[in-house]
Amino acid sequence: MNINQVFFRKYKFNLMKEILRKFLKYLAKLLAGYYWAYIKPELDKYVLDTQRTKFSTLGKSVKFKGSGTIYHPEFISICDHVHIGENYFLMGIGGIKIGQGTIISRNVCLHSGNHNFKANDFLPFNTEYDRRMITIGRGVWIGQNVNVLPGVTIGDGAIIGMGVTLAKNVGAGEIIVNSANRSLGFRDMEALKKLVDGEFFISKHYSDI
Repeated sequence: MNINQVFFRKYKFNLMKEILRKFLKYLAKLLAGYYWAYIKPELDKYVLDTQRTKFSTLGKSVKFKGSGTIYHPEFISICDHVHIGENYFLMGIGGIKIGQGTIISRNVCLHSGNHNFKANDFLPFNTEYDRRMITIGRGVWIGQNVNVLPGVTIGDGAIIGMGVTLAKNVGAGEIIVNSANRSLGFRDMEALKKLVDGEFFISKHYSDI
């Protein structure tokens, strides 16, 4: 075998390898597109439908956009047109109420019950739970990586910024950012009331958002 034949074989091998790589890349994109467009929405719908009877209330057009963890769904009430992002954690032992048209981003924890550390029988806590209702109003926007602690109430149209650990109540239309729960101010309250009363929730009018 001469040097030209060796070179040709090597070139042919590299060419076939490149064609295969491009084909597999194209196939992966095609399958991923098909999964996100058709398979995943059906899987999410199936999971939600199988869980529907376990919730205290589950309204119409509710979307869990991915997987997550739910404890005690029998104490969780979710109104119409609520969207919840992937990797959610809902601890419903103390009760959770989510109002119409609220959008909750990914990696959000709603924790309505916590271990009791005040008793003197065990460390670091005992077997009892401090159970307090979390109430989230209508048209609320909760950003990514937010933690809402037991007993917190969030008013209609409020905005909770990314990464906030919320330990106190938030008023209607209030905008909360950073770990100190600093308030940036309020929305236009007159406009907010009209939007809430008229059910102008983006998740209601644009269901794919």
